[in-house]
Amino acid sequence: MSKLKRRDFLRNTAIIAAGATLFRPNILFGKDDRIVKLGFIGTGLRGQEHLRLALLRSDVEINAICDIDPQALQIAQKMIKDAGWDEPDEYGKSETDFHRMLERDDLDAVIIATPWLWHTRMAVAAMKAGKYAGVEVSAANTLEECWDLVNTYEATGVPVMIMENVCYRRDVMAILNMVRQDMFGEIIHLECGYQHDLREVKFNDGKQPYGGGVEFGEKGFSEARWRTFHSVNRNGDIYPTHGAGPAANYININRGNRFLYLTSTATKSRGLHNYIVEKGGEGHPNAKVRF
Repeated sequence: MSKLKRRDFLRNTAIIAAGATLFRPNILFGKDDRIVKLGFIGTGLRGQEHLRLALLRSDVEINAICDIDPQALQIAQKMIKDAGWDEPDEYGKSETDFHRMLERDDLDAVIIATPWLWHTRMAVAAMKAGKYAGVEVSAANTLEECWDLVNTYEATGVPVMIMENVCYRRDVMAILNMVRQDMFGEIIHLECGYQHDLREVKFNDGKQPYGGGVEFGEKGFSEARWRTFHSVNRNGDIYPTHGAGPAANYININRGNRFLYLTSTATKSRGLHNYIVEKGGEGHPNAKVRF
């Protein structure tokens, strides 16, 4: 194996990084100076982070934002105004007002950062409206929804991309570049994983997004309003792509290789209940919830 030059390594890594974006290849590689016209469906904490990154670019414009939370829309508008950009139109009269936004003819693509159960239907609606769809994890919640995305793409030809951020971390892309340079030889076994203590995300005091209490649902704030219910209704690996995504890229899954089978196991749920008892006491109503 020839020695990999640092200059070539960095150049190749930069090319891989370009694949992380939502935009057309001719725009990515400098062959087109058109402005990408973006809309945002979901302007909560996750959507605001995507918005912050978009506001750093000179090749996009933001024409519309959508959220049913007036405070989230207000924060997004302030971010855009503070960046010196024109104020976009707002949508959020109902949970389905995103359909009205998708009727616009001044949007090339939308970024979807909403609660999980809305991801597939919003991405499908965007593709049917001719808008490129960048959708946060998880892109689908059931096998049927996975096929909805595939079938809609095949019917419309409009791209959809799961915005699996871990795949595009600098260290992960560096390893991918090394794999493609054959620095490890033939890869026959991989181990991957994802560890994230989410207790202060799933529970808070209803005033701040992280920690400070053990409330969720209507009394919670931000993700605790909806995300925690997934731990009540099921016990599973909700978005395995954080761990499996990079490993899949290393061995060309769906690029000539494929998974033959998939298994998932889980322990009993104890940590969330113990957290509530520890922080809120055994007498707190949420201590009676069966996770």
